[in-house]
Amino acid sequence: MNIAIDIDDTLADSFEYFQPFVAEYFGVDTEEVRRRNISYGNLPPEWKSRGLDFYRAYYDRVVPDTPFKSDAAWGVAELKKMGHRIVIITGRSTAFYTDPYKTTTEELEKGGIVYDKLICTLDKGSACREERIDVLIDDLPANCDAAVKEGASAILFTSKANREEETVYPRAADWKDVIGQILAMENR
Repeated sequence: MNIAIDIDDTLADSFEYFQPFVAEYFGVDTEEVRRRNISYGNLPPEWKSRGLDFYRAYYDRVVPDTPFKSDAAWGVAELKKMGHRIVIITGRSTAFYTDPYKTTTEELEKGGIVYDKLICTLDKGSACREERIDVLIDDLPANCDAAVKEGASAILFTSKANREEETVYPRAADWKDVIGQILAMENR
């Protein structure tokens, strides 16, 4: 299968990692940001107008050091051993980064993630269609929706940002869950 995988909050623990940077930039206490469950991807309405400036101020500098989930490198390596093609599709662009490919490649290398192709785009549905993706693993239901509209299946990786959301997609709490779901798909 051709498997597409998101990075932030799917492979990497981005939500919690970015909370201190969000607090610093917006001039609030880190504990307030944690209590309100705010991070880079769910800025409150009153902060959204400054979001792009926040991304530009921090992403190039701090993204390469984002910590990965403890089982992410193992999980992706297992998928490769099973014979799957791995395409990393991440919602990154020059609107947020000086060079999204350079920054992301550095991050993936530090995380020990093996992959066949990296795509930086905000249009994950089109990327799934062009790469003939069979399944997308992502933490954003909207990205899962976009992939399914293009004929792929989707697995929603549970994150702090989506844990309360209702979904039609099977959820994965860790990479062992992902492997199990991929095996089940193969056996259908």
